[in-house]
Amino acid sequence: MELKNYSKAAECFNITHSYRHLILIYQKSGLYSKAIEIADQRKYYKTGAILCEKIHNAKKAAYFYAYFKPIYAARLYKNEHFFYEAGECYLKAYQTSRALECFKRCEIPCKKKEGLKQLEEFATVLYFTKQYEDAFKLFVKLGDYYSALTCAKKLKEDLFIEQMHLLIGAFEAQNKNYLIAAKFTEPYDKKKALVYYYLGEATSDAIRLLVEENHYERAFNLCIHHNELDLAYKLANTYNIPLTAAACL
Repeated sequence: MELKNYSKAAECFNITHSYRHLILIYQKSGLYSKAIEIADQRKYYKTGAILCEKIHNAKKAAYFYAYFKPIYAARLYKNEHFFYEAGECYLKAYQTSRALECFKRCEIPCKKKEGLKQLEEFATVLYFTKQYEDAFKLFVKLGDYYSALTCAKKLKEDLFIEQMHLLIGAFEAQNKNYLIAAKFTEPYDKKKALVYYYLGEATSDAIRLLVEENHYERAFNLCIHHNELDLAYKLANTYNIPLTAAACL
């Protein structure tokens, strides 16, 4: 090596398994791809990372840094617009919010889907290891309100439970699943639940809710509107509703 007979030196270092010196020889010979290959095969990750940065191969440097400095690796990947790889590094460092941000920025749909799936699995692991609060936060960020509700119930946090019921209601209503939306919303927002029952044409549930909320005349009018005459007269007799109440809804 000192005589700069690098090919002979490489043979010697290879025979003696002196891989760190072998990497150096390949470097000095300008055989960077071979040097990087040996660094990868023999797990000289720090050496590989420094070499790749030296030759301005940021992506490969990030690959090596991911083994021992995942957050730094994620930054390198982000700078090169490799968002899926950046997301994986952030996830390895338990930086779930940053991981989610990167996965969402993936331009390749299958990569984006795979990244979000990894986050869902991570949240599930948090749940089964009884880290309910962390699991709850991650499920909310992922928009998985049903799983977040399960976590909220484990935490016995009434505010979180209420928020998830309302978010599920809004989500289902957006997808025109009005009856499901109403069932989740009703315990916390009866006015909105009533709207969902109307939109879902769930007349009996709407009437029931109106009666429970002491809106007898509105319930009576709704019966008339939907030709539920037997129920209308039953309501009129039970709650002393004048028949003139049927003038309008």
